Amino acid sequence: MKRKISTFLFGLLFLTGFGILAYPTIADQWNTYRQSKLISNYDSVVNEMTEEDFEEAWTAARNYNQTFDKNSIRSDVFGISESEDMKATEYWKMLNAAGDGIMGYITIPKIRVRLSIYHGTDEDVLQTGVGHLNGTKLPVGGENNHSVLSAHRGLPSAKLFTDIDQLKKKDRFYLHILNEDLAYEVDQILPMVDKDDYDALEEALKIEEGQDYVTLFTCTPYGVNSHRLLVRGHRVPYDGELESTPVESMVQAIQNYYMLYLLLGLGVTVLAILTLGRIMKKKEKLAGAEEKAETDRNSDEGRQTETAGDGKPKETDESPRENKREPEKESEKKSKERKTRKREP
Repeated sequence: MKRKISTFLFGLLFLTGFGILAYPTIADQWNTYRQSKLISNYDSVVNEMTEEDFEEAWTAARNYNQTFDKNSIRSDVFGISESEDMKATEYWKMLNAAGDGIMGYITIPKIRVRLSIYHGTDEDVLQTGVGHLNGTKLPVGGENNHSVLSAHRGLPSAKLFTDIDQLKKKDRFYLHILNEDLAYEVDQILPMVDKDDYDALEEALKIEEGQDYVTLFTCTPYGVNSHRLLVRGHRVPYDGELESTPVESMVQAIQNYYMLYLLLGLGVTVLAILTLGRIMKKKEKLAGAEEKAETDRNSDEGRQTETAGDGKPKETDESPRENKREPEKESEKKSKERKTRKREP
């Protein structure tokens, strides 16, 4: 019984430890899968749009951008909680092709990021994807444009912008908005801007005459989040560098989910080892029972052979000894008789 309890506790501790270690990877892989589905749905909706639909959407978005000439940082980006009223605003209608709040998606090849871009920076959005900072220009390109895209980093459930600090100048990221692909090249990195220094933030996110900027906005350092990391890129021509062959797409899919495959393989291996161990223990127990039964049978047969055919016990070792003593006594008696005869006259 104690052995069974020990085995159960060991298994429980192992599974608990495995779950704790595997959770971040599994959660991130699930978010990657979910984002892939959302992006696929977005592409499907866009592919069904007509040229007239695109022209209308682009015109509306660019006209919206003309309504303000200064990016507004209302409060801490990561403290904003968008209300349901936002869905009744003109902002919500912009670039909302599928009606689900997704205006496009971003690709950052160097850190293998591919995430949906949502309207606003509500916490629910930032837990799974990238939010466009309401109050800054829409990411539609063009002169006098500066759009701000925000996401968390260091979450246990999703990677998001966790590795954005690995970006260097000249690295590129891409925005996929409706039927256009916009390429941006990193030209400025501000690693530590105090989250409460709104003057510094507004200066970093300001609109510059004739420029087309997009800034990636996240928190730093891990666990403290007292500052902001800003990575800015300027518009460059897109030459179709993201286009991939079917083989490259398959390789990319494997790379995206390799950790999930690794964990699943490890889990199956551990399960197989535990199952094999139980089978071996059962076989050993069965073999021991058979050996004991064989020993008991041999013991019973031995006791049965100790009994004679008529049911009387066989002669013991004492009987031969007594038979040996009788001839010895007879010989001694004859020797005494010979000595007596010699003494007679």
